[in-house]
Amino acid sequence: MADKGSASSSADQYSGPLQGWQASVKLLELLQSDYQRAHKQLEDLCHIFGDREHIAREQLRSALEIVTRSDDQTTEMFRASSALMSEISVIPLGQVSKTKKTLTALAPLQVRCLGSFEVSLGWDKLDSWRSNKAKSLFKYLIAQRGRPVPKDVLMETLWPECDPQAGNNNLKAAVHALRQMLNLNGKDANEQGSAYVLFLEGNYLINPQVELWVDVDEFERHCAVGRRLEKEGRIDEAMRAYELAESLYRGDYLEDDPYEEWALLRREALKDVYLSILGKLGEHSVGREDYEGGILYWQKILAKDPCREDAYRGLIRCHSRLGQRSRALHWYNLCVRTVRAELNTQPDNQTGALHERLLKGEYI
Repeated sequence: MADKGSASSSADQYSGPLQGWQASVKLLELLQSDYQRAHKQLEDLCHIFGDREHIAREQLRSALEIVTRSDDQTTEMFRASSALMSEISVIPLGQVSKTKKTLTALAPLQVRCLGSFEVSLGWDKLDSWRSNKAKSLFKYLIAQRGRPVPKDVLMETLWPECDPQAGNNNLKAAVHALRQMLNLNGKDANEQGSAYVLFLEGNYLINPQVELWVDVDEFERHCAVGRRLEKEGRIDEAMRAYELAESLYRGDYLEDDPYEEWALLRREALKDVYLSILGKLGEHSVGREDYEGGILYWQKILAKDPCREDAYRGLIRCHSRLGQRSRALHWYNLCVRTVRAELNTQPDNQTGALHERLLKGEYI
């Protein structure tokens, strides 16, 4: 009997921990299930709010475009905007995604060409380009802003070293790969991909019905608005437009393709515009006695063009007015070394005169 009692006592000793362990496993399983449900709900909520954000963004863009439209165009845009918002305003939050599908048949495309090339289709970022030919083709079609491009032009531009047969094969392969890249719903590439990349009468183009946002277009639009406001004497508003443009300039146009000849002129033209608005913003900052802001803008100019003496003078003035005389002298000395090395010359008289006034302790 003692042996049985001992065995029973031993079983009781281990049954408690065993049951506790099983209960812990069960609790962890329940927690995992709760986490999965919560994660799914959060994903759904993110999509819902994303849809709202998309609609609001489009309304804001339309409102900004109104500024540059004629009276007739403005009236029409207001009517379209009012009709859309009257429809959206009565939609419960959980039904936004469903409504969005009726507003746009194809997911919108967002393309960034300033700096590293980036493409988003709907909510998905396209970053797994398996075909460089497809990527080059897409860049060129985007650069044409929806204009039809003859297939012969594409072959000559993208593969100038190839004979016609090889160029044609490259183009066909690139088009197929691009349509596959734009196919996110698991359908045949010819179903969805062909809706984005059209072939009409021997020409390829991005479907003009696709909602397309390109950072270059937005950059130029903000610059145009800034110039118009500046001419009207609305300087503060013009500077805000220039600031919006500057924020879009993450880098030079298609900087990942520095040797693509078809992009060179566009790249340099956009860089000139960018440097121009940096100069305007730098001068405006100095005028408002925002010397730290001025320093940032002048430094951005020199990062793109290290021989710009007006930027060196801006830095000298800003540092001097901040009481940083040694930094002001440093920028002058750097100016001397740079223009001597790059241009085999000395700083111009204006820069030299500024340096002399700095040495004399005058206000500059």
